[in-house]
Amino acid sequence: MSAAFAVLLGARLAAATEVGAPPPEAAPAAPPAAAEAPAPLPEPPALAPPDEATARALTEEVSRGLRCPVCQGLSVADSNADSARAMHTRIGELVRLGYSREQIEAYFVDRYGEWVRLAPPREGLHWLIWLGPAALFVVGAVGLAARGRGAAGAPAPVAPPGPPAGTPDAYRARFLSELDDEGR
Repeated sequence: MSAAFAVLLGARLAAATEVGAPPPEAAPAAPPAAAEAPAPLPEPPALAPPDEATARALTEEVSRGLRCPVCQGLSVADSNADSARAMHTRIGELVRLGYSREQIEAYFVDRYGEWVRLAPPREGLHWLIWLGPAALFVVGAVGLAARGRGAAGAPAPVAPPGPPAGTPDAYRARFLSELDDEGR
């Protein structure tokens, strides 16, 4: 009985591995995603669909403001990663449907989080990022000015006393004696 089972199993495997024959459990293939229309956002577009030149310009502008999820240091417009190209395509679709820059950015922030923006928003604690460098510059300038004023009001340093004027120090005397010895 086990020999008959092995023959049946072998015949089934051979049929499944024939060239061009689909496996018996294979589901029908899904239609390609490119054939589908772009899915709109839950809210309606805020703008009327723009002309092609305006749509291209807005697509580039929005793409330059969003971070590539793979590269993370490049914008979607500058990255060659597949996910960045897919995001760029999706941005173009949404722009052509009439969605505004704010709606498109909110769409990607909802999916990827706040870090997807290349420039942090100017609100809340993000103000520290925008104002921090300027504040550090002001503190540094005040510190340098205070230090400069302190140095101007301080007395001039006194030079240490040297050897008395008519007596050469030991080094000079030795140096001169060596020169005299070589000159002879």
